[in-house]
Parts: sequence; structure tokens; C-alpha cells
Amino acid sequence: MHRLRSLIPSANYLFCFEAAARRRSFTAAAQELNVSQPAVSKTIRLLEEAIGLKLFRRDHGRLELTAEGLQIYKETQEAFDHLHLVISSLQKKHSSDVVRVSFSSSFVQLWLLPRLKEFKAKHPDVSLRIEESSRDDQDLIEEDIDLSARLGNGKWPGIHSWHFALEEVLPVCSPDYLKDHGPIDGPVDLLQHTLLNFEERHRTRLTWREWLEQHSVPVAQIKQDLVFTDALGSVEAAVRGQGIALGWRHLVNEHLKAKKLVAPLEDIYQSGQSIYLTMPAQRPPKPGAGLFRDWLIEQQAKTAVDQDMAIQSI
Repeated sequence: MHRLRSLIPSANYLFCFEAAARRRSFTAAAQELNVSQPAVSKTIRLLEEAIGLKLFRRDHGRLELTAEGLQIYKETQEAFDHLHLVISSLQKKHSSDVVRVSFSSSFVQLWLLPRLKEFKAKHPDVSLRIEESSRDDQDLIEEDIDLSARLGNGKWPGIHSWHFALEEVLPVCSPDYLKDHGPIDGPVDLLQHTLLNFEERHRTRLTWREWLEQHSVPVAQIKQDLVFTDALGSVEAAVRGQGIALGWRHLVNEHLKAKKLVAPLEDIYQSGQSIYLTMPAQRPPKPGAGLFRDWLIEQQAKTAVDQDMAIQSI
């Protein structure tokens, strides 16, 4: 127990005294503290009895501080001000450690969530605000984003970037779908299957037509019985045996390892572009953002080692 407790039984005595001394009125202090005027009067009396000092006097009906009361008021106010400053500073520091990250829903659901528990175990003090974005070209400063990702060459004005993964795209489907519909011997055979399509409004990604053309299968038109507004929808439909989706290798790796998905062909398209982690260059990164970025890169490096093992060619 702090030795001050032997003089002042309750910290509430000090809050009440400070308000009354500052307002020079028990009534005004009561209104500020949301208590009755008699309650303030009683608290001041208990404080004076506890410390054995007279703190207030009445001078022509006006409440005034005694010399001892004035000295204690100054010390109390300084102590309160200092404590407020320290706590506010710590709160601001804590607030600045909230890291705002923004990724596609596919990345969040397929890549990040299976691994996120490990990051929180390693860095429990880093608070993450995870946003799912429908676009790559966010203004990181305007939208107050600490870390995001983009597909491209890694060179954008006002942005620092770190290589994360190559863009590699392959067909994926569920084992049951492949069992029910038979083996696929080459890219041209895909035209006989249900191809799961997606069209993201604010993000340009490889389409089935482009993937087939890259594998020497020119097509005038792709049948689009199922079209999703997000790549994640097409991948999850493939998991449920509803067709064959295009899977970005770094995103579908966990599903391949768990055998929720298989790769019916060995053919993989490499665009020559990569996914980069991005941070705004106009401001220094938060410590937590740097830790999260480095962890993401470390995890993807581990993933790349076993990606080939995850792809099961049928």
C-alpha cells in the first residue's frame, strides 16, 4: 500500500477537493462530479479530518482556500496534470501501434487466416485492423493504410514495395469433381468442363480465355454459366465440386496441401509479374507494420519451398 493511503483513505477525496478548489464552490463541484452538494461537503470534511488540516474558509459568503489548502491544491493539480499527460501519451502510442492492412478477400481468406494465429502468438502486442479491398490501386495515405499488396513490377510513385510472390496461375478443382468427370489430358480438354469465371470490377486479373490462349488453345468465347464478382467465390465453388477455377498458386496452396483442391494439369501460367507488399513512402512505417510485413514475407518464403509438393498432378 502506498504511504499516501495512510493520509488519504480514498482517491475520490482528491478529485472532489480539486474540483471544489478549482471552482471555488461546493455546488459547482457537485454539478461537475454529478453528485449532490451535501456529498461534496461531506467528502471535503472527511478529507480535512483525515489530514488534520483546514482546507477551505468562508469569506463574506465566498469559498476561499486556506494557505494549506492552496498549497495542496497546486500540488494536486500538478500531479493530476502530469498523470493525465503520461496516460494520454501512452494511449496515443498504443493507438499508433494499430496496424491497418488492406488485401483482397482472396488473400485474407485463403492465405492470411490459416496463418494469422502464428503471427499473433509471436507478436501479441501488435493490433491489426484487417480490411478486405476490392481494388489494388488504393491511395494508402488518403485511406490511412499501413500495408497492402499490388500486382505489377514493384515500381509505383510514392510507394515502397517488397517482392512477395510470383504470379503463377493454374486450374484447380476438387478431387470429387475430377473423379466424376474423368481425367484431363491437356488444356484443350478444359473446354469440355464447367469453367468457373469471375469478373472483379476494380481489379484486372487473368481470365480463362487468356489462360487458354497462353497454352495454345485459342477460343472465340468461353461459356459463362457461373460468374463470380470475386476470385474467392470461384475458388470456393471449385472446392465444392462445382467446376474448375483458376487458382493463383500462392493463394490455393493450403487447399492443395489439404487436398481440398487438386491440379488436374501440370500446366502453370507465369505472367512475369509479381505480387508486392506495399507501404506509403511519405511517412515512416509503424513498428508493428514492419513486423507484419517481414512476417508475411517470411511465411511466403516457407510456403514456396513446399508449393511443388502440394500440387498433385492427376
